Amino acid sequence: MADVDAIVEDLTSSGVHLGPGTESWLSPDQLAAFQQAVREADLPVHLVLVQPPDDSGITWGDDLLVRVHDAGGPDGVYLGVNNVWTFIDKDQAAFSPTLPDGSQLNLAMQQWGAVRGNTDVVNDAETLLSSGGPDGTALELGDGILVLAEHLSAGSLPAAASAALRAASARREREDGSTSGSTGTPAYDDGSSGDAAIGFVAVVLVVVGVVLGVRRLARRTRPGSKAAQTFALPDSVLDRVRQAGDAELARRARSDVLALGERIDAADLAGSGDAAWAAALDHYEAAGRVLPNDPTAAVDPLDAVGAVVLARRGEEALAAARKGRAFEPSTPCFLNPLHGRAARDHALEHAGRRVQAPICATCRRDLQAGRRPDILDVVVRGRPEHYFETDREPWASTGFGALEPDLVRRLHRGGRQGGRR
Repeated sequence: MADVDAIVEDLTSSGVHLGPGTESWLSPDQLAAFQQAVREADLPVHLVLVQPPDDSGITWGDDLLVRVHDAGGPDGVYLGVNNVWTFIDKDQAAFSPTLPDGSQLNLAMQQWGAVRGNTDVVNDAETLLSSGGPDGTALELGDGILVLAEHLSAGSLPAAASAALRAASARREREDGSTSGSTGTPAYDDGSSGDAAIGFVAVVLVVVGVVLGVRRLARRTRPGSKAAQTFALPDSVLDRVRQAGDAELARRARSDVLALGERIDAADLAGSGDAAWAAALDHYEAAGRVLPNDPTAAVDPLDAVGAVVLARRGEEALAAARKGRAFEPSTPCFLNPLHGRAARDHALEHAGRRVQAPICATCRRDLQAGRRPDILDVVVRGRPEHYFETDREPWASTGFGALEPDLVRRLHRGGRQGGRR
């Protein structure tokens, strides 16, 4: 487990933390140049490179960054890593920043406070790192952080990100022989027009990530790709895959709730009348209540997701109590609350209805690149459905807190209900 206190100390002193096994990710010259660029331009940009564990989820790195900041890390933009993977097909174009050995990174990025007056640089930063190379290709991490620092210093990041996005779109069109507006590709709303909407298609991919909302770290099919390859798995295999995924999600939920309880015990704030402390206790109790008392009992996937969200908010409340601050619950991604915090509201259109809902930087990045967002789906009566189309409450109507912030009150008021799986 990452040493949060050690990371805070490194960021406070140098702005960079390199965990074991990550030293080769950057050359000494790249690291020195990055630190010099950030120091000279007085940029609050912090690098947290930690090798993710083998069982890390899609938001492992983002969760770590939140814990580091809550533990006293400085404000600014944090750049970390959720996952590291390598494609078997070496000809597959990289769509994420790379390491010197060719591995790709699923980046974790969070921002607290403004950078040169901009309070939302994460989106543009991710676009630049993923598409800012020649012909819209992904940058190697060491080169990418230098380019990012240069554009932040010059105030040219938005323009550079837009140019990178155009170059990447043009390259995909050439490779695929199609346009980025081909049938079935979700539209993207960059917030410049209130009438623009994102149309997302109800597509269910036969992978664990669809049922559980766990990000697929395998080859992604580009929109309009002529070379898409599929393999129809037998129903018995799909059932085993789903059951294994459900069990893993349940283990994560129980682990998160247990970890919150241990941190509450260690906080030694018993008897405090602080509202944030009370919120931490309430969220811990609620998270435990949605899980069966019997640790061997099956856990409904949506209840497991709810426990993860409640435990995460409990951690936020506990951090606020320790600092003597008011607790403001974070807003999860509406499309998939396992993705972590939402960046901002976007217009989404589904089944003829248009709504404003918060989505995370990951979903927004996928939509920008013409990829379908990873929506949290669950099997209901033998068929996969988007969680918000089910009758599972309070999760469906609240978006796990994305649409109705006070999940604890909703649980106390209405309990849980839902149909058969």
